[in-house]
Amino acid sequence: MNQSVLILNHKQICHICKRIAWQIYEENIDSFVIYIAGVDSRGMFLAEKIAKELQEIGQLEIKLFNIVIDRNNFEPSFYSDFPLNDLKNEALIVVDDVLNSGKTLISSFLPLIQRQVSKISIAVLASRSHRLYPVEANFVGVSMATTIQEHLLFDNTDENNLKLTLN
Repeated sequence: MNQSVLILNHKQICHICKRIAWQIYEENIDSFVIYIAGVDSRGMFLAEKIAKELQEIGQLEIKLFNIVIDRNNFEPSFYSDFPLNDLKNEALIVVDDVLNSGKTLISSFLPLIQRQVSKISIAVLASRSHRLYPVEANFVGVSMATTIQEHLLFDNTDENNLKLTLN
């Protein structure tokens, strides 16, 4: 496939972020604090959009942090304004742009589980059907069956013109 095919436009992506925020709110309605981790830069971008929507829904405290995955060894690094030990006995939503094989997400789980989080949920803008690891998203914007040669690309370089394309 030489051409990019638009899968989701800016308006659709914003609507999906709002829908996912409502789903997260409903799943965590008894929580006072919602912890959200964005995976790498695009996942963090979506995590921030979802957090903004959650703030508009209710009087919740949202604690965001970033998980950066080293692609050479799939070791995660965590960047937060709070001690990660605060995650003990708390629910956590991990946000990524596209769920492909599941390798990126599963590589971040062990350090989170070691901090004794009570529950991990996954939110993704798009989910493909090429899992190599047993990872399923709880909140999904769009699910697509693609060939292994095709790639879904979330483009957030222009914050006012978000798009998801199939390449």
